[in-house]
Amino acid sequence: MILVVDDDATLTTLIAELLRAEGYEVRVCHEGGAAYEHVKNPKCKGVVLDLHMPGVNGPELLMIMESEGIRTPVIVVTSDPDFGEEEMKQFPNVRKLFHKPLYPEEILDAVRRFFEKPSARKAG
Repeated sequence: MILVVDDDATLTTLIAELLRAEGYEVRVCHEGGAAYEHVKNPKCKGVVLDLHMPGVNGPELLMIMESEGIRTPVIVVTSDPDFGEEEMKQFPNVRKLFHKPLYPEEILDAVRRFFEKPSARKAG
């Protein structure tokens, strides 16, 4: 399961549909507090995470994950031009940082590279 966390409903829908078309199971959350329940689930194999959200924001969720030993890989997306690769080095789970606007193919390539592949669907 891939978790997509962003307060932009249009963006989460786009990313979720893209990943589902590739065979991934996807869950969507619009703030970090709700996402926390999913990242604790062993079925969660990756997170696409916005940084700026109401409630528990992206950096706070990353700090919680680190403090609890949750090692699920994370792809960060942000519209903040001041947040760069250097800031992300403090979070060992972060595999890639993208600045908005996003290009769907780049997100898909990163998911394929850093997250577990979807299970093969059984015929029948």
